[in-house]
Amino acid sequence: MASVYGAVLFVIGAAAILLIALFIFFQSSEQEEAEKVTKKIYSVRKIYFYVLVAILLGTLGFTIPKAPYFKKEKADVVVKIKGWMWYWEIQPVKGATYEAGELIIPAGKTVEFQVTAGDVNHGFGIYNSEGTLLSQVQAMPNYTNKLIYTFKEPGIYEVFCMEYCGYAHHNMFAKIRVVQGE
Repeated sequence: MASVYGAVLFVIGAAAILLIALFIFFQSSEQEEAEKVTKKIYSVRKIYFYVLVAILLGTLGFTIPKAPYFKKEKADVVVKIKGWMWYWEIQPVKGATYEAGELIIPAGKTVEFQVTAGDVNHGFGIYNSEGTLLSQVQAMPNYTNKLIYTFKEPGIYEVFCMEYCGYAHHNMFAKIRVVQGE
């Protein structure tokens, strides 16, 4: 849907530029003095500027409220994650459990991962059983990033560190078991 809006705006902008060029071409003649032509061009350029600003403001006014940063989703499940060399410290806060080295989350629930690091930068990447990256966020010391994700299907998901953090980086993983929701 967004690509349709982009295409429409592109066509409108291209048509506006073409119309302005045609207007200048047909309004000018070879005999006119340079001063008159300059005045015409400046007046058209001023109109073009205001039209362009109006289009940009309209586009921003339409698209900014749809940005994900303004969504205030209530999380059904909250989990604190802290990255350390070379493991993930996982602490369920609400709606999840941690048993036998696996984070257990119900399917279909909105999960808020509060991700930080205790030593160096890490990358918190969630992968499905086929190895496809589903979502990711940076884990940084002294800063907490929030990753909102909904696991739609039950199954085993894996978390891998996506930022090289030292010689045992390849061993830095965790398991998430998503069970049928209640």
